[in-house]
Amino acid sequence: MIAGDALNRQLPYWLVERREHLMHLFAPVPALALVLWLSLAALPGMLWMALIGYASTHLLLFWVMYDRSARAAARWPHIERAAILVDALLSIFVIGVATSLLHFLPVYALIAWRAIAGYRRSQATTVTLFVLGPIFLFQLLLNRAGNAALAPDEQWGAVGILTGSLGCGIVAIMASARQKASIHQLRSELQRERNTREARVEELEHLANELRMRMRERHALEEGLRAITSTLSLNDVLEQILDSTVQTFGGERTHAVVLTLQIDGSLDNRMYARDRQIQAQWVEPLIRRVMRDQTPAVIADSALDPDLGEISRTGLHSIICVPLFVGDGPPRGALTVVSATFAAFSSSDARHLSAFAAQAGIAIGNAELHSRLRRQQHLLQAVLRDINDGLVVLDTENNVVLANPIGKALLEDTSAPQPWLERMRELASRLSDDGRPVASPEWIVGDPECEEGCTVYQAVASRVRTNDDLPDLTAIVLHDITDHKAEERARMDFISMVSHELRNPLHTLNGFVKLVLQGRAGPLTPLQQDFLSMADDQIEQLSGRVSELLEYNRFKAGRLTLRPEVGDLSLLIAGTLNRLSLQAEQQQLSLINETPSLPLCQFDNQRIGQVLTNLIENAIKATPAGGVIRVSADVHDQDVRVRVSDTGVGIPSSELGKIFQRFYQVAKHRRAHGTNMGLGLAICQQIVEGHGGRIWVESEEGVGTTFTFTLPLAVEKECTVG
Repeated sequence: MIAGDALNRQLPYWLVERREHLMHLFAPVPALALVLWLSLAALPGMLWMALIGYASTHLLLFWVMYDRSARAAARWPHIERAAILVDALLSIFVIGVATSLLHFLPVYALIAWRAIAGYRRSQATTVTLFVLGPIFLFQLLLNRAGNAALAPDEQWGAVGILTGSLGCGIVAIMASARQKASIHQLRSELQRERNTREARVEELEHLANELRMRMRERHALEEGLRAITSTLSLNDVLEQILDSTVQTFGGERTHAVVLTLQIDGSLDNRMYARDRQIQAQWVEPLIRRVMRDQTPAVIADSALDPDLGEISRTGLHSIICVPLFVGDGPPRGALTVVSATFAAFSSSDARHLSAFAAQAGIAIGNAELHSRLRRQQHLLQAVLRDINDGLVVLDTENNVVLANPIGKALLEDTSAPQPWLERMRELASRLSDDGRPVASPEWIVGDPECEEGCTVYQAVASRVRTNDDLPDLTAIVLHDITDHKAEERARMDFISMVSHELRNPLHTLNGFVKLVLQGRAGPLTPLQQDFLSMADDQIEQLSGRVSELLEYNRFKAGRLTLRPEVGDLSLLIAGTLNRLSLQAEQQQLSLINETPSLPLCQFDNQRIGQVLTNLIENAIKATPAGGVIRVSADVHDQDVRVRVSDTGVGIPSSELGKIFQRFYQVAKHRRAHGTNMGLGLAICQQIVEGHGGRIWVESEEGVGTTFTFTLPLAVEKECTVG
């Protein structure tokens, strides 16, 4: 190849590129040489006629052979046999006609050329050539038996003929042997391929059987998963897990299935078994091991495991156990399958069972969660049904999303002047952004003017915070305060009666004591004067307490009407401080007025003066000697804020929310100044709120206290406490 490539590189480029074309171009040269040889041989006329018929017949066969139709391709074997027959006929004719080697050799070359050309399609073409040469020579020698021997040139021609014939025979024999060897090799390869294919088919059948088995297991697994997830009852889920496990592995190799759940530290087993004598406790050592290691275990022979001696003695050998995860955290149980067959389970079975156990754990968790939710739902329904308070829950659009029986009854009440739902929506709208509960005034079921026999509710609205996916809700609790109102009315009536009964004797006693102190009953000794002065002070205090009780009762009963008028709040503050300055000086306190000139406000002069007096007197009582009490005011939006600040002992933070309750006293003040009614701040709150304002307190122990109340700027209206 290398030499040929070197030779090609030496040839001209055009010659290398057109080599095949030149070969086709010079292909007729051998044919022309053969025709020339036949012409020079001076063949007999009959042989020429035979050669012309021979050539015509082969041209016809050539034309039929190279027809590209499918029908012509089926005739090729017959055409080959016909061509060989034509060669044989020509050979017979030549043997009978040719009398010299000069006539025979060109025809022999023609037949050899044809045999060589058709050898690739059929080795039978060499048979004619192999037989033709020896027969012709034999015939030729037989005809010359009495004549002279062959000439030297004829001898060489005979040698060539014999050599060609023998060569064709040898080539045919070798080709036949080679073909047989090739056929044998092909048969061997075909047998090996057949064996390989049979092994492959057997392997594929085995894989197909295993795939069908896995598909059945998968189908059983899917059916089992569908079944265990179709119910939310825990007992049904556990029973379905056992049934689905048996269906997944088949009843033939499944002799027992144990489903284990850990409840309160102990193992609770549910079991399916063919033999009722099998105990679930026999596989508990393996179950605890799997739960501890959190990996599946496949036991081919239980007799080889020292922890499984009990179950191996029953004839059960193969065990597969996988952990059971219910929710997050470590395993809460295990799923175990037991078989009497040795090595009945594989690692693939362990993977299938693990996948099934994972879904079973989810189903168990869902069932447990559903059970807890049902218990909580029943508990919530029982609480909502049996509590004595009404409950109504509104969404952000103020639509009712939940109501207990009492709440539903109130929503359906049509006797109220204002629908209850409208009241609740107004109450919900008053909730501030910080979600502090808001209490409503008293809501009466029935006639609002009735004194007895009516049901009275107080509603408290609170914000219900949900998660980020749900909007916040508003819960309104309707508390029945009918009995409380009845007790309060009875208490107020009693206080009013006692106050009136005490008031007349106190006035009489106060009048007589003052007459004696004035000396109208005769001269008094200094000691008598002191005693009677003390008695007069106590009578004044007792009279003030009785007045507070009567006034508080009037406020609570709604019988006290405020009469706001446009006035100068700065003058009222200044007059109150001047009146109380002497009392502050006696306690060695500084009373400072920091009130600027204020715009006109609308207030009841007497009642707001009462509020200021009460707050300043409380500050005087709570401030040690040397302290300072400041009264200031400023305008804020449409209100005026008045502040009374002291540098006293302060109020504990735990008591700040209680000081406006009636009859409540701060413990420090009670110990320092004795007992009092605890109604002053409650009355102040009623007065301020009756004006449409509000009052609050800020305090820090050891630093001081600041009371602040607001009053509206001048607006022509009349406020009524009720």
